[in-house]
Amino acid sequence: MGSITIWLVMMAVHMLQAEAAVCTSNLLIDNFARFPSQTNTLGFKASDDGSMQSISLTGNVISFVPKTMSYFYETIPCIDALGSGYSDISFGIKAPKNGSIALEVQSLDACSAPAYKSTLRYVRGFTGDFQTIAIPLSTFAGVNTNAVGAFNWGTWDPNGQDDFVWQLGDVELICSTFSRASVEVDSHYDSHHNSHHNCTHGRETSRSYTYGDGI
Repeated sequence: MGSITIWLVMMAVHMLQAEAAVCTSNLLIDNFARFPSQTNTLGFKASDDGSMQSISLTGNVISFVPKTMSYFYETIPCIDALGSGYSDISFGIKAPKNGSIALEVQSLDACSAPAYKSTLRYVRGFTGDFQTIAIPLSTFAGVNTNAVGAFNWGTWDPNGQDDFVWQLGDVELICSTFSRASVEVDSHYDSHHNSHHNCTHGRETSRSYTYGDGI
């Protein structure tokens, strides 16, 4: 077999691998069926690390009352979200009407890199009912969508409803080529995502920082 033929065969193999890597459906990160074992649907760590005032499984959602410093995170195998066709992070949530949260994305310079860079942004304008939110990964300032490794929910603002029982449901990466008819694209997150911009209430809209170990 000549060198040109070998090269053509290798190119065909790489093209097939690339095509196989492109998503054809959403990637379910967590449906909370494994919540008691603190793992998600992908078999990776998902937990509040005991930070909540109370937390329990209710059907296929977790119900919780957060404290000031409470959080909940989902770790995933490092994924090239952009190259695989995943465009948004989606999750079901019941939050106080007009309350807010901060959603953090952890990414790396490359999946082999030792340090995670964390970027967060605020999500606002909740209805008070259970709803599905989808936020484009591209709107997180500084995130490397070629190497995403974790998501973290925190900074719970109950808008005066301190005893409100929050809920979190199905967490997914949305495949941009897949039907999104059932997903409500979030129109309430702050559209200003420059890492040096502060929102009108004086809180950061987004920020980035780097540290050695991920969640």
